[in-house]
Amino acid sequence: MHKVKIIISVLIFASLLSITSVIKTQTRIIEKKISKIDARVSFIKKDLHETQLDHSYLSSPSHLSKKIIELGFIEYLPMDFSRIYLSYFDFSNAQKKITTLKKIDDKKTKKK
Repeated sequence: MHKVKIIISVLIFASLLSITSVIKTQTRIIEKKISKIDARVSFIKKDLHETQLDHSYLSSPSHLSKKIIELGFIEYLPMDFSRIYLSYFDFSNAQKKITTLKKIDDKKTKKK
């Protein structure tokens, strides 16, 4: 009877010890994942802050008025609808249709 109590207590202790080690290992893995995600989040927050700073600078009225003055001398023309492509496939098909004239050497034509 006395041996049975000792064996039961040793088995309970061993099982609790193994369960504790498994839980501890899983907790470490989860903590590593959390730290990686925290690093990504901090990088994204920093990038967001820099982007907001750039946007506030670039869209400020003083900066926009300077750019309008600088670019005011350039004459812009509207783009033809035939030069707007909805996909790369349409663009490549249009490029295949366009013929290019090669410059002919005057020397070659005179010799013949």
